[in-house]
Amino acid sequence: MHQSAHDSSFAVKTGSALALILGLTLTGCQTLQPSAAPDTIRPAEATVPDWPEGRVFTVDPQASELRIVVRSAGRLARFGHPHVLGGPALSGRVVLAADWGDSGFELGIRVEDLVLDEPEWRIAEGFPPELPADAIEATRENLLSAAVLDAEHHPTIGIRSLGLTGPQFQPDLEVRITLRGVRRDLSVPVSLELSQNTLISTGRFAIRQSDFGIEPFSALGGALAVGDELLIRFRIVAHAGD
Repeated sequence: MHQSAHDSSFAVKTGSALALILGLTLTGCQTLQPSAAPDTIRPAEATVPDWPEGRVFTVDPQASELRIVVRSAGRLARFGHPHVLGGPALSGRVVLAADWGDSGFELGIRVEDLVLDEPEWRIAEGFPPELPADAIEATRENLLSAAVLDAEHHPTIGIRSLGLTGPQFQPDLEVRITLRGVRRDLSVPVSLELSQNTLISTGRFAIRQSDFGIEPFSALGGALAVGDELLIRFRIVAHAGD
């Protein structure tokens, strides 16, 4: 379905986060059940632990994958377009300590490096692959604007570990996300694969834009709106000694 640049600017006026973030089409799409519900997000309270000593792994942006899924909402949601954000925007490091529970990481998502609506991403999410180029460009301009991610003043979305529990193959991570200067803490379950020189972490979670001071855009009395919830999928690849 064709959409004007004005319509598409609505579709992600308050898109992403976190970030990083965040493939969806509202016609015939299934409801996703995120691994971590937005209700697990809480105000930042815990003190960030000291950076641990241990073996350092550096994130490989080209090998890593990030997907931020933004939906339309409201009674007329079928007239809006969902969007998928991603690209080689992740950087950072992971430290594996001798005592597993002391391990930690810090990540950054470079807002300017986020890419929108690659056809293969949309296909993977079960959505129509193509959107008009002018619609994508208008959406990206809104994404970077002061009303959404405010890339000029907050070029990076920060993610820092606070602690972890559970077995090494599937720990629960306590993390702090800093988006537009607002900090929120949440728990994220992940799966880990560790070889001699490579660490791979995969998982998904959900956040609400409103928890970071972003008011989802709406029109027609809320009948057509940007969904508050973002689904974030990730596959982080890091190499030792880089």
